[in-house]
Amino acid sequence: MRSILVVNPKGGCGKTTIATNLAGYYASKGVATALVDLDQQRSAYQWAMSRPESAAKIDAHTELKETYPAKRVIYDCPAQIHLGLTSDLINRSDVIIMPINPSIIDHRAAFKFIFDIRSMIRSDVCKQIKIGLVANRANAAFKSHHELEKFAKMMQTPIVTSLRNSQNYVNAAEVGSSIFEMPSQRFMTDREQWRSLSYWAEGKLLRRKGSADSPINSNELQASSPS
Repeated sequence: MRSILVVNPKGGCGKTTIATNLAGYYASKGVATALVDLDQQRSAYQWAMSRPESAAKIDAHTELKETYPAKRVIYDCPAQIHLGLTSDLINRSDVIIMPINPSIIDHRAAFKFIFDIRSMIRSDVCKQIKIGLVANRANAAFKSHHELEKFAKMMQTPIVTSLRNSQNYVNAAEVGSSIFEMPSQRFMTDREQWRSLSYWAEGKLLRRKGSADSPINSNELQASSPS
């Protein structure tokens, strides 16, 4: 089982969007996936319950358990998460994804939290847990994005990918789907932005174009990824 924690103490940074689309990505690849919604609003859980019968199954939960019958477990954390729960989740996770909007307000909120996260990780597993930023609603041409890059360098935390501000996420969520399960070519740009995140979450290097340009296929994912 591989656990992925999507966390940021600040609201409105895109945690649920990333958690649900990541769950949809794994499920669409035929990987047994659990989505654990710890936010009282239950947006991720409601999304999972609204999925059409024809969609790949996602095992949705609203409470913590010792184990889940899945190969990939994704935790969608609430804003203003308390330190006790954060510590518990961090020490059961293999990957920590921190979505962040490129603004000075968000950088300041993230500054202390990243230090707190690292202090909570047990020393014997510190080097094994990966922490990465996802620049949400980002535009590389804007000054705010360059400031986020400076922040990431200072914090020694990589920006794994940048996601544009796209209505496609809203359209997919309305039908209980992810951008990976929508048939239209209009979703190709957004799916491409997830390539580096999907590889990074699996502990893989992003392949160069021309070799294997598509995201992880189901055989590769299940055969080579940690269980």
